[in-house]
Amino acid sequence: MTLSDKRIEWEARMKEWKESGRSVAQWCREHDVNVHQMYYWKQRLQKGNADAKETANWLPVQVTEGSPVINSSPIFIHVHDYAVEVPVGADPVQVAEILRVIS
Repeated sequence: MTLSDKRIEWEARMKEWKESGRSVAQWCREHDVNVHQMYYWKQRLQKGNADAKETANWLPVQVTEGSPVINSSPIFIHVHDYAVEVPVGADPVQVAEILRVIS
């Protein structure tokens, strides 16, 4: 299992635990998860999210109907361990959904 796979798995576990309303210890007992691993990943994911927020560089973009295509090269977006190639003319709603899922 790659580090990306582990991160995805632990992010899902954290989400499930938070939504359960149970204490960490109780949730871990019910799901046969080591409490120490849970705290380790909780800290690691929180640190990773803080690092990602600090290093995110957003630039304003204004697109108007009928704007000429200046560059026909795809755009590469990097989020955590993922890279997304967005071709010119891609559906912005679909791109936003992909970015929401990986972040």
